[in-house]
Amino acid sequence: MSEESKTESTPASKPRKTGSGKLKPLPLPVSVPKWPFLAADIIFIGLGYWISTLIQGEPQSWQIISVLVCAGLGAGFAVAPFYFEYRAEAKAVEIAQLTTVAREVNKMEDTAKLITEASANWSAVQETSEQTAKLAEEIASGMAATVKDHDSFLANARTEELNTLKLQVEKLRRTEADWANTLVGMLDLVYQLEQSAISSGKEQFIQTIGKFQGHCRDIARRVGLVAFEAENGTPFNVEEHALPDGESAGDNAAITRTRLPGFKLQGKLVRKPLVAVS
Repeated sequence: MSEESKTESTPASKPRKTGSGKLKPLPLPVSVPKWPFLAADIIFIGLGYWISTLIQGEPQSWQIISVLVCAGLGAGFAVAPFYFEYRAEAKAVEIAQLTTVAREVNKMEDTAKLITEASANWSAVQETSEQTAKLAEEIASGMAATVKDHDSFLANARTEELNTLKLQVEKLRRTEADWANTLVGMLDLVYQLEQSAISSGKEQFIQTIGKFQGHCRDIARRVGLVAFEAENGTPFNVEEHALPDGESAGDNAAITRTRLPGFKLQGKLVRKPLVAVS
């Protein structure tokens, strides 16, 4: 039975407010342009490298501080756009979820009002004539159809909302992967900077860069990204170690040094350590 026929046959009942019957998709997050941040990152890293090339003899305090400041600013500019996008997407998902919950609560309140009004009218219908009894049967049939349609709508709404949430989770995972790769690249630069300091043989410079690398890794560890190196002298294992493109290892090859560290993100392997073998 249609909504118009039920309204005309039951004067005591009030017209029901109807909605569009569809959930709006979640709003798209604001896309943060990354090229200005990456350009600033490259500028600061290049500036730090240029300053490091000016060091001859015992490094001066301003030179060490300049290199560290350039590296820190470069890392900040590299991570900033992904952080801003993550905040924007999280805010968009939160607002969309609150809107969906409020809409569903309003629909449940309308349904509860309809059921209450039908229950109040049912006692009066029982005291009327056969014509009123037939009318009551029609109302009951209409209510059953309305409840069935409402249940079907809720099922479809839940499915649509679940698909939308899955899409948002996939986007967040891709953002997390991009962010992790960027942070891995920054830690690789810091590791290479430490190796250059070790090659220079300057103890103070080595200690300073070593502390700086330790601080960078501690910051990365707070978000679940852990760096690890291969142990020198251990046998090469293709399941645990990696070689540069074009190089291969023999059956009895042993690791002589770690070229680039490996990384794990929240216990999941992101990259194997890049090693050199004898």
